[in-house]
Amino acid sequence: MIWVPELSEDSMKTIFTQILGGFLGTSKINSDLFKIATPIIEAAVELYLQTSKDFLPTPAKCHYTFNLRDLSKVV
Repeated sequence: MIWVPELSEDSMKTIFTQILGGFLGTSKINSDLFKIATPIIEAAVELYLQTSKDFLPTPAKCHYTFNLRDLSKVV
């Protein structure tokens, strides 16, 4: 059995902000785009955490649980 602890909110924000910021920072159109990485990721993490908390699986609807892969799809 393998057990992996969940990432903290700060860890998720740090990891995904670096990924998105690096991508947006290499834009040849506008080099200031990397500044929007932080607000985008903060909103995405908040939405992910709230969704995971509100939409828990039930016996009738156990087919989907939210995980970190859903958040990574945003990035």
